[in-house]
Amino acid sequence: MATIRIETVADAASGQVFAEIYRDDSPAPIMKSEAAFASHEDLVEQVLEMLRTQFPDHFPFVEDPTIGV
Repeated sequence: MATIRIETVADAASGQVFAEIYRDDSPAPIMKSEAAFASHEDLVEQVLEMLRTQFPDHFPFVEDPTIGV
């Protein structure tokens, strides 16, 4: 099993927010986004929306927008 950690970081130069993604106990990020988000909350919502799309709830009675049902 792997642990993935996503941190939101404010960029002092632009005033925008970016994400750093870490795997397990890695001291350095394995991936980093551009500083393109207005706030930490905006970035969190974008990440959650991406995860909801890629990993939908497949309970039989839940509407799944990825398959149009």
